[in-house]
Amino acid sequence: MIGQKGGDPSVRHGSGQSGWTTSVSLLVAAERAVFSFVGVLFFIAAFALAVRATADLWTLAMGPHATTMAAGTAFLDIMLLVLMMVELAYTVTVSLRGTVLAAEPFLIVGLIAVIRRMLVITIGDVSPSSPSNAAGGVGSQPVELGILTGVVLVLVGSIVLLRLRPRLRDEFETSADG
Repeated sequence: MIGQKGGDPSVRHGSGQSGWTTSVSLLVAAERAVFSFVGVLFFIAAFALAVRATADLWTLAMGPHATTMAAGTAFLDIMLLVLMMVELAYTVTVSLRGTVLAAEPFLIVGLIAVIRRMLVITIGDVSPSSPSNAAGGVGSQPVELGILTGVVLVLVGSIVLLRLRPRLRDEFETSADG
């Protein structure tokens, strides 16, 4: 333990530091316990949703033709949700390892969420029971799809820039040295 014999030499005994380091150690342990619990819940939720998606897949494959669109939409919606859960669980796992959190998993979760919303809007727009089709109007779907398309472009651009960053840094350092 920090502050005890063989511990961190920067901690002075009798200066109140050992109580502080004990408090910090307890908070770090509590944080790891919460992260572990949340990570396990994400994996359980992803597994449960994947099991549920198999029922929708069965309905899609073997159900009557009239339910194909609804079953396909439900399957796709659940599988995209599973991907989001797995990405979030991965982020929690990275955090537990103590490595620096990367922005890319969060961008991927956001990208999946935006694409999921775009698919819901698009499928709802072509569905015969859609409110916009029943009223004969278009509604705000094109505007929302346009905004979401912009968000997708920004997220993809951010992911590309993050992946290029080490290469760009190396090229900059090489050109600065030469």
